[in-house]
Parts: sequence; C-alpha cells; structure tokens
Amino acid sequence: MEPALAASAASDVVTFSDGLGDRRDAVAGPGENDGVEILSLRSELTEVPAFEFALRERAGRLAGFRHAYFGRVRSVDRLSDAKSTLAVISDRTPGIRLSDLLAATESQRLTLDINAALCLVRQLVPAVALLHEHAPEVAHGAIGPERVIVGPNGRLVIVEHVLGAALEQLRYSHERYWKELRIALPRSASLPRFDQRADVMQMGVVALSLILGRVLREDEYPAKIGDAVSSAWAISARGGLEPLPAGLRAWLGRALQVDLRNSFATAKEASIELDKVLGDSDYMAAPAAVDAFLQQYHAAVDPPPAAAPVAPAPKAVAPAPKPAPAPKPIVAAPATPAPAAARVIAPPPVSMPAAFIEPIEPDDDGESDSEEDHSMTQHRKPAQRSGMAAVAAGVLIILAVGGFFAARKYGTAFAAPPPTGTLSITTNPAGAEVVVDGESHGVTPVNLTLKTGEHQVVLKGAGDPRTIPITIAAGAQVSQFIDMPKAGAATGQLQVRTEPAGAQVSVDGVPRGPSPAMVADLAPGSHTVAVESPLGAVKQTVTVEAGTTASVVVPLAPVENAPVSGWVSVSAPVDVQLFENKKLLGSSQSDRIMVSAGKHDIEVVNEILGYRAMRTVQVPAGKVASIKIDFPKGTIALNAIPWAEVWIDGEKVGETPIGNLPVTIGPHEVVFRNPDLGEQKNAVTVTLNAPARLSVDLRKK
Repeated sequence: MEPALAASAASDVVTFSDGLGDRRDAVAGPGENDGVEILSLRSELTEVPAFEFALRERAGRLAGFRHAYFGRVRSVDRLSDAKSTLAVISDRTPGIRLSDLLAATESQRLTLDINAALCLVRQLVPAVALLHEHAPEVAHGAIGPERVIVGPNGRLVIVEHVLGAALEQLRYSHERYWKELRIALPRSASLPRFDQRADVMQMGVVALSLILGRVLREDEYPAKIGDAVSSAWAISARGGLEPLPAGLRAWLGRALQVDLRNSFATAKEASIELDKVLGDSDYMAAPAAVDAFLQQYHAAVDPPPAAAPVAPAPKAVAPAPKPAPAPKPIVAAPATPAPAAARVIAPPPVSMPAAFIEPIEPDDDGESDSEEDHSMTQHRKPAQRSGMAAVAAGVLIILAVGGFFAARKYGTAFAAPPPTGTLSITTNPAGAEVVVDGESHGVTPVNLTLKTGEHQVVLKGAGDPRTIPITIAAGAQVSQFIDMPKAGAATGQLQVRTEPAGAQVSVDGVPRGPSPAMVADLAPGSHTVAVESPLGAVKQTVTVEAGTTASVVVPLAPVENAPVSGWVSVSAPVDVQLFENKKLLGSSQSDRIMVSAGKHDIEVVNEILGYRAMRTVQVPAGKVASIKIDFPKGTIALNAIPWAEVWIDGEKVGETPIGNLPVTIGPHEVVFRNPDLGEQKNAVTVTLNAPARLSVDLRKK
C-alpha cells in the first residue's frame, strides 16, 4: 500500500491504543474489499535512529511467513500526515483483543473458566513455536494480551509480530519495558534481549493472565510473579475456585522463569511439556468453552439491538366478491376433553368462501355506507339476505367444530420445542454416576442436553454424594470439573510458604524443594512439615483433607543473640549475576543477598559483556559484606560519512575515523556531529568478546 493511500483511507477513530501507539482501521486500497489496520507508532519510539531500520529489516525477513495463527503484516510505511508518522500496516483481524476480554472479565465479573483459558493457551504456545521454527533467529518480542486477538470462532491470532528487533534498539531497562510498553522480559545481567527465551516468558504472562481471568498488575511483575504463580487457582465454569494441578503450576513457573535453572529455553520445549501436562489432567481445553465465554462477553458488553418501529396497519378494504366452489362438508369425530396442561395453538385460518360474504360498497367519498343505506339494501333484497344468513350460520358452526379438532391436532404437531442448553461434566477421577433431577444419566465424563432453568445435579462416587445446583440458559454450554474423593486412596495438597522465602521444605522427611512449595498427592491426615534456612529450622504439624489444599505459612527469625547468616551487597556499573559453586545466588539488582556467615568464593558474571571475575568475601554474622565491581575496558572503532566529531557519554573523544579506542565495557551513548549535516545519536554496547564497531552516514536523515 502506498503511504498516501494508507493515510487518506484511515479512519479518524482510534480502535485501540497502548504503549506502542494508536491503531485505526482503513480501506485496503482501490478495488480491494479487505480492510487493514494501521498502527501509528509513538514518536518517542521512532526517534531512536536504529528503530526504523530494524523494523523494516524484520518485516522484510518475515514477508513470506503466513499462518492462520498470525495476522498478516503488509508493510512498514511513512504516512502522508504532517509528522510523516512511521506505521505498521496489517490485515484487519476480526475479533476482540485479549486485553479487552480480560478487562471485561474483571469489571463485569464474567467467568473465564479453566477450560476456556487452557484452550487459548493450547493455541498460543504451538503458534509461537511455529514462528521460531520458521525463523530460528527471530522472536516476536512483544507477546501480550494487547497483541493477541480471539476470533468469533474461538481461534487465537497473534498480531504485530515484526516489532521485536526494533523494540530491542530502545535499550530500555527491564522495568521501563514493562511499565511503559507492558512487555515482559527475562532478567539478565545487562540490557534486555528480545530472543526466543523472551517469547517464552511472554507466553507465560499471557497464560497466567488467562488462568487468573485478568491482566497482570504493574506491581505483580517482576517482583511478585512467583507469588502470583504459587497462589493461582483454577476457575470453574460456575465461577468457583478449585486447586490448580501441580503439573500446570510447575509449567507456569518454568515458562515465567521463576527458577532460571529449570526454565523453558524454547517455545517448542514449552509446547511439548504443555501437551504432557494437559494429557495427564481431566481438563477439556475445547473450543466450546471459549464459545460459551464469548457468549457471556457479548451478552454483558454489547448493547441489545433497538426494537424496530412498528408501522401502523393499513386500513382494511374488503375484497371484491369472487365466485368460489361451495365448501365440502366436514364430518367431526366424537369430541373428547383436551388435557388440562395441553398447549393449544390455533389452527391455520380458514377463509370463508366469497359467495357467502356480501360486500359493503363505499360511497362516492370513499367511506362505507351508513346503517341507513345498509338497511335500505337489506330491504331491497330480503329473500336473498335471509337465505345467505342461514347458510353463513351453518358454515360458522362447521368451522367452529373443525377448528376445535384442528387445534388439538396442530397444538401437538406444530408446538415449538422447549429451549435447551448443554451441560458437560467431568470428574477427577472419572466414573462418577450423574443424577439430574432424580434421573440417572450415566457416568462421567458425560455431555447432556437439558431444558432451560434450574436443575439439581448429584454426583455419586467414593465418599458422600456431591450435590450441585445448575442453571441452564437457552443455547448455553456449561462445563463443570469436579474433584471427587478417590476410592481407597483419596489425596489432598499442601502449600508451604515461608517468610522470607527460599527455605528448604521437607514433608514427612521427604525433601520438597525451596519455599514456596506445592506438595501434591498427600494422604488425608496429619503430616510433619520441616523448613530449614540460615535463619533456623522449624517443624510444624499440618492436617490435610481429601480433595482440598491445606496451606501453612512458617515465619523464620534469627536465633536471639546468635546470628548465623549475613548478606552480600554488590555495586556494579550494570547488572551482574552472582554464583557460588556454579549455583546462582542472585543479581546486583537485589539490594542485598542473604548467605551464611563466613568465607565465600563468589563468581561475578555478565555473559553479554563477556565479563567473569572471582571475588572472595568474608561475611560477618548479621552484617552486610560489600563487593564493588569496576569493569575493564574494551575497544570500539568509529567512523562517519563524510566526517564527524564524536562524543561518548558526553565526553569528546576526537574526529572520525577513530580506531581501537579503549572504552569501559557496557552500554554507551555515541553522538556524531557535523557542522553542516547536524548530529546523530546512537546506542552501543562494548564487550570483551570482540571490538565494537559503529559507522553512520550523516547525509541520510
């Protein structure tokens, strides 16, 4: 599409806005019926010199990529408006943005149940894996509810998949990417990277949002993302809460990289593991669940259509008489009383033959004759009217008798069937007997068609029967997932949290990993929970019931007058990670890191910059040991056409060409200035891996 066409055809109405910019609908072009969507990017983004180049390169790289899970990007153009706005022009994707669906779910209190959520997740994860398989070096980079659309048929479509490389050129911090653009990125020791691991984390954010039934709040990521995963519950079709399976909770933690050592590295790995998790569960991640949710959404959000005005009925004019054959006689069967509860529908109307209807002629002014004129007519034709009256009376009697029997006949044959809805019931374990309103309907899993209204569903399995009230609306699809006690081996779950987190958890002497921990498949009864950390050890007895999740919070405090731990504080120009014995302790983004008191050999690492250094530190009990990192220098080569003066981080370093200039490793701002051609600003990262090189052409604007 030509830029002028895009600008002139675009609507003034903004259909959606976020941190990336405004979106408007437009006509595709002359002679085309399909519409397009124009994303006008914010000027704060496009002012970065490398942004546009990276965007165009990525759009060209993916020009041949086509799939139903991805909205087609047509081009990247400058619009013909006053600001020559940089825009991404894509095919318009019918449907509703997931961010809008989640906002309505929270505000309207809709029920986005676990089956609908997992149906969408099951589409999202393999779709991203498909993109990575097509272009292994490419990542979407901006996956989020704002850039996912749910179509009318429940199909998920990912849009704006060409932005990742351009967004990386902004060189924002992790926090700024999240707060300004709602883009989640993995923690790293340097500037964020928009790679496949970033896409995996962003998939995890979307999956968690779907399970929670709302978008993540600003303060939940990244600091509280682990707490959000550990406290998440599944939402049933009736809006109630049920325990989230341990396998699914673990999958979310790996996708969101709560534990870097056990996170998914690729979307393909996440997709394979998701299939295993859902295969082991009894959830029905089926499109019917999404359809039922979309019906809720439209009923709550879309206004009802206005009633069409009723036109006044035209004034009836009696038709002119037409000759017709006499009616055939009707022989009536002996009458029997109709049942009291029978619904009687009137039979099709029976027209009286025109020969038995005497028309009333209008006057010259178009009005019917008066009673006086009509009586004169009767006086002129007494014999004819007397005979016709007798015949008409007979016909009316026959029609009345026939109508009675027709009503009985048609009342049964043409009565509309009562409205119904469907109910799907799944239990864990399967095989529970289903009784609806006192009538048995087999065993779970089962799909039933029920009349609209309220019903009582009783599930009979091991243990006491479960009674569930259900309300069926016309055309609605209701799904119920019920945890039933398991015969002979009913189990429960236990969630263990400590303050502070990170303590090692054991249940009945079996290690269960660091807190917070979710322990599944525990037999009902009492269990001994033990937690250990440098702050001390605590044992506690907890009672677990079948089919439920018990929770325990263990506060930890140092032993009075005998501190056994201390902290390490790291100061570095950019973020670094700390390892001890090849195990990650934390990063410099933490104010301080708790370790045991005593001597520690700590490796300080920034993989992006190629920096590794060992530091030995003595940690006093109950105090903070500081580590200060001074980065070494790398080299950079600079050039400009035709020439330029160069400043690095505000300090002038000379005129181009400049080769092998020593510069401290890390990110820097480089400014090229020419008195005739102006200046250009560029961001560059100097590493120990190889010399950095930067060249610009000041003749190009």
